[in-house]
Amino acid sequence: MNTRRKGPHNIPFTKALRLALLPGLISLAQPSMSQPPQGIESKPLRETVPDYSAEVEDAQVRRLQRMLRAYHSEEAEAVLSDPTKKEVADRQQANEDAERLARIPFNDSKVRLNGEEGSLALAEITRRLSDPGIPESRRDNAPICSFRTYLFGNLIAGERRSLRPVGKHHFILKQHLQPGSTTVRISGHSWEVRIPEDSHSQEYLITLYKPPGVKPEFHVFPVGELMAINNAHIPAWLPDEFQIQNPG
Repeated sequence: MNTRRKGPHNIPFTKALRLALLPGLISLAQPSMSQPPQGIESKPLRETVPDYSAEVEDAQVRRLQRMLRAYHSEEAEAVLSDPTKKEVADRQQANEDAERLARIPFNDSKVRLNGEEGSLALAEITRRLSDPGIPESRRDNAPICSFRTYLFGNLIAGERRSLRPVGKHHFILKQHLQPGSTTVRISGHSWEVRIPEDSHSQEYLITLYKPPGVKPEFHVFPVGELMAINNAHIPAWLPDEFQIQNPG
């Protein structure tokens, strides 16, 4: 009985057999490794993209444009109504003097005033301009004032002028008037101003207070008489071109 003995000469054959079978084993293992485990569902990664579209962008642009237009509209309205820093300072200065005259009776329905009454009329305007409870008015509204003067039944003068806004529905004008009967018309309202025929022509201050829904107040008084009064109220808010200032 022959018994085959295993010896060292069998080792190369076994190693060669393993090397020959290795590619096949690798090819069998690759499909199983590439497949996901059973029972686990794979999902694609969710991209975090913001909800953004052209419609949303257009809506945002329109909203910003509306806000910008509203801002510019408010700024423009403020320019047309709010007083300047100089005007505020002038009002405060004039108000100190107006308080001194506040206790003197004044008839606001009288049209033709003398110098002292004209001083009181200016003090009343100063009081209103200094009152924070009275709203400001637009400065781009300048009423047209027409003048027609008759002397002995004959028309001797006719003119149209724009009144100067000074704030809070107050308007003012310095106008040269002649003796006779002068009809003044402003925005559908009219007043008669009678200057004695034997007097001379001179400069007059014309004041108008015309708040909405209220009958306007209209006054006319000579500049010369106003300047002749001691301690007359000549407010700092009067336009510089009027050249009306307190002596000294």
